[in-house]
Amino acid sequence: MTGLNEQTKECKEALAKLVGKKILEIDFKSYDDECWRVYINTDKGKMVMTFCKKWSCPVVEMREDACLREGEDF
Repeated sequence: MTGLNEQTKECKEALAKLVGKKILEIDFKSYDDECWRVYINTDKGKMVMTFCKKWSCPVVEMREDACLREGEDF
C-alpha cells in the first residue's frame, strides 16, 4: 500500500505545478481503449499527462521550455 500512497503524493505534486499558471489550451488524444493523454499548454510551458486504465496514477511530464504559441499543434 505504500507504493500507492507514494504515487498519489507524486500526482498531487505534479498537478500543483499548474497552480499560478495561465492555462492557454488543453488537448486530449486517445491512443487505444486502454490509454490516453491530456496536453495542457500554459504560459510557462506544457504538461503532458498520460493515463492508462491499469495505472493508479497518471505519468506527468513537464516541458517548461515547450510553451506552444497560438495555432500550433501539440
